[in-house]
Amino acid sequence: MTTVHLGTFDAERWWRPDDLAELPAAPAGTAADGMDELLAAFCAPGDLLVTRAPMAGRLREAMTDCGLAFDHHVAPAPAGTPVERHARLDPGAVSVLRPYAVLPDTVALARRLGRADQLPTADVAGRVNSKTWSNRLVRELGLPGAGRVVRSVAELSAAADGAVVVKDPYGVSGRAMLDVRTPGVLKAIARTLGDQVARGRRVELLVQPKYAKRTDFSGHLSITPGGAWELLGVQVMENRGFRHIGSSPASPGFLAKLTAGGYFDVLAAVAEALRRAGYWGPAGVDSMELADGTIVPVLEINARRSLGLVSLTLDRRVAGHGLRCHLRHEEFRVAPGRGVADLLDALRRDGILYKGGSSPGVLVLSGSALAAPGGRVCCALVCAPGEAAGLRGRLLTAAIAAGLTPR
Repeated sequence: MTTVHLGTFDAERWWRPDDLAELPAAPAGTAADGMDELLAAFCAPGDLLVTRAPMAGRLREAMTDCGLAFDHHVAPAPAGTPVERHARLDPGAVSVLRPYAVLPDTVALARRLGRADQLPTADVAGRVNSKTWSNRLVRELGLPGAGRVVRSVAELSAAADGAVVVKDPYGVSGRAMLDVRTPGVLKAIARTLGDQVARGRRVELLVQPKYAKRTDFSGHLSITPGGAWELLGVQVMENRGFRHIGSSPASPGFLAKLTAGGYFDVLAAVAEALRRAGYWGPAGVDSMELADGTIVPVLEINARRSLGLVSLTLDRRVAGHGLRCHLRHEEFRVAPGRGVADLLDALRRDGILYKGGSSPGVLVLSGSALAAPGGRVCCALVCAPGEAAGLRGRLLTAAIAAGLTPR
């Protein structure tokens, strides 16, 4: 019997009601489709990783060499569809289903496998992942950082007083999230929404103040079906605009500050609220330290696995060797004919390809589809405390030698 890891990384798209008006946004790309390779971080030997596309042989070989050993199954899924819809698994061989997120297709797959009791309902998962739900919780708990939910163009115009951030309730990773600083931007948004309302769609948006921030971070929980919960850890995040590009362990000093400020008591209240709502499983709470030192403990709740949890899980794997894990997304322009195998070769030549144990190095976690003209690779910088910046510099130097130009 096998533990199966799989999932759809643009989960919010499948929770989002079809009748909601959309904020202006760049078209969604296909980068999320290849991110299911990151679920290898959760695998133990004998587990099965399901991905929507084949993994590069050299990538999987490098993972195996450093201890990320697993069986692999490809469930060919057209771009923009949940991989769960296309997974063909033997019910008699699956003991545990560990999805990235609980979608309607995830629940349907669990039923086919006789494992529906291992997941909360998709309706519950969708509800608690909404920024509307988390903002209501912030208000109930009397926490700093509450925004205003607006349900009309007129309400949006009234709420957007000064510099604000306007968020779709199911926006993620910088998409459907707009920094509104001028009346002209607000008018353009109002015009776009008004056109959709005229066609029968409804408005539901969260308006939050634009904070002067010092640190983005996230707290990670695991909630059992019985309601018990465990604190998994805290990750400090690096964002470019609203987009996540890295996660690292929180320092002891920062953790002490969070303890003194009651942050972990807030996480306990979040876990209890999720339990009452009927959710169990992994959850990440996005938080912020402001420039004046104020902690905004709940910006939003991601009731699913997350990139921060990937980083935290790998950090736990290497902690026994005195190392820490720093997760990085790197964007590259790619020369014709080059790809992830060339990057792995360059890292190996430079002696920084992580092979497990106590020697530092770079663990490449995704990139099978990397090809000209460009794309994204997710890497874990595995090193002693304080050495991540130097190791990243060597990673980028090796990438350039491999025909990959950092963006």
